[in-house]
Amino acid sequence: MGPVSKSNHLTALYKREETINVWEDGYIQSPRFPHNYPRNLLLTWRLRSLGNARIQLVFDHQFGLEEPENDICRYDFVEVEDISEISTLIRGRWCGYKEAPPKITSKTNQLKITFKSDDFFVAKPGFRIYYSLVDDLQPVASETNWESVTSPVLGISYRSPSVTDPTLTVEALDQTIAGFDTVEELLKHFNPDTWQEDLDLLYTETAPPRGRSFYERKSKVDLDRLNDEAKRYSCTPRNYSVNVREELKHTHAVFFPRCLLVQRCGGNCGCGSTHGKCACTAGKLVKKYHEVLRFIPEAGHLRRRGRTKNNMALIDIQLEHHERCDCVCSARPPR
Repeated sequence: MGPVSKSNHLTALYKREETINVWEDGYIQSPRFPHNYPRNLLLTWRLRSLGNARIQLVFDHQFGLEEPENDICRYDFVEVEDISEISTLIRGRWCGYKEAPPKITSKTNQLKITFKSDDFFVAKPGFRIYYSLVDDLQPVASETNWESVTSPVLGISYRSPSVTDPTLTVEALDQTIAGFDTVEELLKHFNPDTWQEDLDLLYTETAPPRGRSFYERKSKVDLDRLNDEAKRYSCTPRNYSVNVREELKHTHAVFFPRCLLVQRCGGNCGCGSTHGKCACTAGKLVKKYHEVLRFIPEAGHLRRRGRTKNNMALIDIQLEHHERCDCVCSARPPR
């Protein structure tokens, strides 16, 4: 029997859900850790603490799941969610072979951890997550409280009068963030006086709690990766496949190959920001040569096969490429 199609990878999952009342330190892990975990699993752990005590998670440095597809953890993954009475906040989903996910401190007194594996590839070592209670017993922040804006990576809060303004809405803050291209710009906006200190905190070493040698590792944010992600979905040249006949407007001929790859501007200006009605346009155009096979059929040739005579030839054509893209806005110059 051949392998099962990926489209059927949810048909035979073994499901199990467990509730853990967090009184003391402990851990959960993928089955058989640090060896290959089984296929077809859907495991859920619900961690709860008493009162407003928050829960801290730290991943073991040994971490490895099936690789993502197109940078998306689609098949095997572990996911952490913050749970409250009114909402659920996904703190992250991880897979592949990389550094262990960052430390997570819950915003409420409940966390949900989900592990899924499909019926194809498995990996090792899987994962192990250590949980403990946070001693500060801070009150649980409201889901709609924008007095602090929290980093989705390390849970570091940045306070600023511009954020605590009672007239500021989530939509307005989102539109402001749309204009930032780097993490540094974001931090400067949230707290212009201490942004450098906030930036340095992202690279600090995690302090090892007493008796917990497994915490002794660096929990570092890859700011270059975050900045690259912002550029990837911004206004940049990217590959497009164009039809040669349509591009040249030569309706009397056919070409092989029919389609060619060109660089054309695409993506969002400020990730779809509505400020200034910006449009992603070509800032620099170039013409590049491509060799193609052109065939010009004679009258009636399409109905019979025969010699092509001089109707077929290798030729060079020019197609337009975009080497630079600009966001042209009605309210501001290109950037």
